[in-house]
Parts: sequence; structure tokens; C-alpha cells
Amino acid sequence: MSLNIMIAGCAKEEKEDVGSSVKSAFAERPKDEKWNVSLVKIANQWSVEIDGPDPQYKGLSLVTPPEDLTGALRRALKAASVGGNGSSSPSPTAAAAVEGERKVRHSCEGCSAPFEVVYQAAAGEAEEMCPVACPQCWHVNHVPIAAGAGTNGDYRAQALAV
Repeated sequence: MSLNIMIAGCAKEEKEDVGSSVKSAFAERPKDEKWNVSLVKIANQWSVEIDGPDPQYKGLSLVTPPEDLTGALRRALKAASVGGNGSSSPSPTAAAAVEGERKVRHSCEGCSAPFEVVYQAAAGEAEEMCPVACPQCWHVNHVPIAAGAGTNGDYRAQALAV
């Protein structure tokens, strides 16, 4: 299998562990497939874009905390392989592969308070960086949000209990 992994936004020391996590997620894929996985660390999570050999694997995107990177990738691949119909309530990290409401957890860059951003997205929809005010301190964070929701400003932030 050809697996091209691009990693940005983290220290050199972290790149090896991230690469290993990605390789683990793709370990059981057929050897003749070609994959591109792009990861960008934003605050305390990874924004991931996947391009695979078949149409259902083109432009998959997800956001996940570092400790769940391998699992999130596996769930996204599985959800895409069944056309997003594998579960009626996908986990937040696998939600990028299916259509519907997304609730993505973030930590404020200003006060470190946890919050989540809620928006609607289409399956495989690209993400763009959008401004989101922290519901605790009003610091403006920039987080990845589905392009349609971001363009229309159709998203909201809500506080999470600490």
C-alpha cells in the first residue's frame, strides 16, 4: 500500500508517533491502494484530510483529539465504506464521513475552557477555519468548520462543564 502522510503544526518529536498512529489505522487496507493523509495540529486536536483510492474516500475530513487519532481514522474509513449508513448516531470523530449535525470539542486558546462548536455538514464536506468566540471569555478562536456552515455563519459555540 502506498500511504503518503503529511504532518504539520507539531514538534518534530511528535511526528513519529502521529505517523505510527496513522499507519496503524491503515494497516489492514489492501496492499494495492494509494492513500494521502494530511494532518494539521490545531490547538489540542488534529484536523485530518483523507484521500483514498475510491470516490467514497475522497476528501474525507475529521477533527480528533490526539489520543483517539487511530480510532477516529478507523471509524471514518468504516463509515465511508458503508456509505455513512453504518450507524444512526456516529461518534463525533467519525462524523466527518457522514451527513448531519456535528459537535466538535475545542479548548479556548485564551482561557483554556472547554467548549463545543455545533453545525450541520454534508458527508465528506471540506472544512475551513472560522472564527468562534469562546462562550466563557469571548476570546476569538479559529477552528475548522464545514465549509457550508462556515460560509453562512450557521454554527454556534456552547460551553462544556469542566
